[in-house]
Amino acid sequence: MFTGLIEATAKVLSKDDHSIVLERPRFFDDLKIGSSIAVSGVCLSVIAFHRRSMTFDIIPETWSRTKLGMLRNGESVNLERAMRAADRFEGHIVQGHVEGIGTVTSIPLPLPPREEGERTHKRAMNRNILHFSREMRKKPTRAEEALWQALRYERLGVRFRRQYPLGGRILDFYCPSLNIAIEVDGSIHRSDAARKEDDLRYRSLQEYLGVRTLRFTNEDVLRHLETVLTVIHSTIRTFPPPPPEEGSGVEGNLGIEFPTRIPPGREGTGERVEDVNSLLTISLPNNLLPFVVPKGSIAIDGVSLTVTQVEDGRCTVALIPHTREKTTLGSLAIGDFVNVETDFLVRSVRKEMP
Repeated sequence: MFTGLIEATAKVLSKDDHSIVLERPRFFDDLKIGSSIAVSGVCLSVIAFHRRSMTFDIIPETWSRTKLGMLRNGESVNLERAMRAADRFEGHIVQGHVEGIGTVTSIPLPLPPREEGERTHKRAMNRNILHFSREMRKKPTRAEEALWQALRYERLGVRFRRQYPLGGRILDFYCPSLNIAIEVDGSIHRSDAARKEDDLRYRSLQEYLGVRTLRFTNEDVLRHLETVLTVIHSTIRTFPPPPPEEGSGVEGNLGIEFPTRIPPGREGTGERVEDVNSLLTISLPNNLLPFVVPKGSIAIDGVSLTVTQVEDGRCTVALIPHTREKTTLGSLAIGDFVNVETDFLVRSVRKEMP
């Protein structure tokens, strides 16, 4: 049994059809063969361990019913060792039996600096995202490189940045002064699932960060670059930089704004701005909805959280800064998948109800 209080995060070192190898935290010094560890909410048994790694057996059902099968080498997971009988019981009862996979539909805004004047990448942006953005700059697609050569050095009168981290995602091109993003979509974005994810992503950027997004395909850029540049230039002229609005936010690291107002459409709800900015919303499988109740508990990627709202097939939870900094939930992006386990007590009560 687990509590949902994450002890550490670790990177995936390797995986095959039957096992997964993870980094071993230094303070996991009580491991033995057969030890139970919750890996992003999935209860797994240790079959081997060394000074810097630990290996777990995984059966096909676990690969297919959890998001572990989607993990890539280098990605991080949450870790929690099994609860000791003599420990203080905190969090809630987490069995490590993931019931389904949820989809992230909205994410908290980036954390503001701790103190005025502090501009640390560590708090403003997850390190993994920064790493991936740097790597993507080194290996642009043909279309991205062609468009970048046309945009760089303020050739259209404004400065664009490429592979820019914002809102938990990496934008192909972004103009901080105009708050405009440009996305160049390849064939992978043509599927219905990808289009749905993209729509959620851009709506969230628009609603919470005010980002206006222009989208082009690879073919648009490679075959009709002049037309693409005309559209971009027209947009720049049509939407000049908005004047600063009192109370609209302060600019933080990497041009990210940390709002000091309730987002449009949320006024009058009684929510505080710091509460709204900390909300994470997950779309849940229909079979799990009866077991998710406001003020009840839920485990997301193994993290014990309190449900604040359940509506339209989605549940919302609030993430405190500590949770965002010490678990993988702080690096989630819209469209990401998460392991979900509902509250054991709620399930038990529902089962006994007529």
